[in-house]
Formats: sequence, C-alpha cells, structure tokens
Amino acid sequence: MIKQNPFSVYDFLGYLIPGSLVIYSYLVIDYLKKNSLFDVSEFIENFSNVKLEGIFFFVILSYTIGHLISFASSITIEKYANWKYSYPSKYLLDIEYKGYWKSSQNWKDIVWRISMIFTLFPCVFFDWIFGQFLGFKRFYTKSLDEFLQDMIVSKANRLINQLGLEKLEQPEKYDNGKGNDFDFHRIITHYAYENSKNHQAKMSNYVALYGFLRTLSLIFNFLAIYFLIRVFFFLEFNLNNGIILFVLSGISYLSFMAFMKFYRRYTLEGLMIIVIDKEI
Repeated sequence: MIKQNPFSVYDFLGYLIPGSLVIYSYLVIDYLKKNSLFDVSEFIENFSNVKLEGIFFFVILSYTIGHLISFASSITIEKYANWKYSYPSKYLLDIEYKGYWKSSQNWKDIVWRISMIFTLFPCVFFDWIFGQFLGFKRFYTKSLDEFLQDMIVSKANRLINQLGLEKLEQPEKYDNGKGNDFDFHRIITHYAYENSKNHQAKMSNYVALYGFLRTLSLIFNFLAIYFLIRVFFFLEFNLNNGIILFVLSGISYLSFMAFMKFYRRYTLEGLMIIVIDKEI
C-alpha cells in the first residue's frame, strides 16, 4: 500500500494551484479595471513585499477555493462529459449509449442539461465545433480493439461472479448485457487498486491529473464567460477582444480534452489490471 503524505500531489494539483489561479485571475481583472494596459513588472511588484502571515493566508485561501472549484468542476465539467460521451468504461468497451438528450430520464434531467450548456457555453461550443464537427473526440473517446474488449469483458464477468453475483436474489436481471446499465466499473477499480500495489501510484497520479485539468477547464470557461459579458456591456467587439475570448475558450477546451485523456487512462488502467490478473 502506498503511503499518503499529509499534503499530497493531489492537494497541489487539485486544490492549491487551481485556487491560486482563481485568486490571481481576480487580481488581474481588478488591475485591468484600474489600468488600461497590463504592466507585468508593476503587477508583480505589488506582491513582492508580502509578509509571512500574508503567505499563510494566501495558501489557506487558495486551498479552500481550490476545494470549492474542484467540487464545482465535478458537477459541471465531469457531469457534462458523462452525459455527452458516457463513462470511459462504457465507450472503451463500445457499449451503446443513448446520447446527451436521450439519456435523460425526465423533464428535470432535460432542464439540467440545458442549464449545463449555458453554464459551460465556451467549452461546449468548442467541443461541438472541434469535438463533433471536426472529429477531435476520437482522440479521447476512442474504443479499444475487439480483442481487448473481449478480454476485459471476459475477465470482468469472471471477477463479478467470483465476488458473489450468483448469491444475489435476482442475478438473472444482469444477464444478456443488462449489467452494462449499472456501475460495474466501481467494482473493477476497487479490486484493481487493492490487488495491484505496483499500479497504485500511477492510478493516483491519473486521478490528480484529470482532477486538475477538469478544474482548469472550468476556471477558463468562467473567465471566457466573464470576458464575454464584459465585452458586451462595457467594452467593444474588436479583433483584440475577439482573440482574447478565443484564447480563453480554447484553453478551456484544451483542458477539457486533456481531462478526458487522463479520465480515459485512469479507467483503462483499472481494466487492464484485471486482464493481466492470473487469479481471475
């Protein structure tokens, strides 16, 4: 079992750095409101004489904001990804998925999906253009080849049977592929993490990376929305402002793509561990 430090890599990537980015983004925005041009040296000089208690407060505030923004990204960016493309464990095995709208169960689900599009509009818009229209989604939602799919399905079924599927009251309701509708990957992940000490560090790193990138995507998405609103009400639509808006939205989508990449890798790591497990 790997040892967890009191302040781990996940704390830095998942909470401290994103929280710091939010604070600095606010400071930059506040600076630009007071100054027509952004002077990097002057901006840095304003924070060069920070005292020890100021640094301590900054770390605590960054860490706290990081937790909040990480949670927000889990119910927005990650939720959108799962609604749009399904879970990695499903599309890796080429399990049929109804889609963003058809997977909704009732009118409340539809309302939440509409709200998500408005909340993540810059990222969603880029995902529609580059992910859907230009086919970039193949870089992060590509399924495995048929041989690996068969191996994983075979081992997953054996594992679940070994863990006592036949002892359930109605095991037959999971037959003929009906189990695909349930969260089977949670069992695989726990088994893989518990029974493969050599891969625990890699799986933990993948979680830290995809959590960091998911949060980064949400931050730049909100920055793009803020800048769009500011341009609409206070500034003017010109080439420079258009470029800034494009860059902010682009970074949000690039972070989303990277998040999907490590989300996929983390899932694949667990699936491959059960494939090479000789005990199954």
